[in-house]
Amino acid sequence: MSAARREKRPALVIAFPTTAAAMACEDLCETGGLPGRTIPLPGEVAAGCGLAWKAAPEDEETLRSVLDAAGIPYERMAVIEMWEVVR
Repeated sequence: MSAARREKRPALVIAFPTTAAAMACEDLCETGGLPGRTIPLPGEVAAGCGLAWKAAPEDEETLRSVLDAAGIPYERMAVIEMWEVVR
């Protein structure tokens, strides 16, 4: 069995103004089967309540549309390099 390794890959990070907004995003995305997961806000993104939604960069337009339609506020969307486990 090969060991997992870590490498940096681009990731979309969505920062929220409040914890309530971050939790609303999580509920909406999980219920709707949308990609991503809640993470602590990375230091590279200077905004937000301390929580963020992480997804693939190619999912930005879908997530932006869904959040806007649901009225869930976000402060910033940024694509940054993050460490990922690669198997």
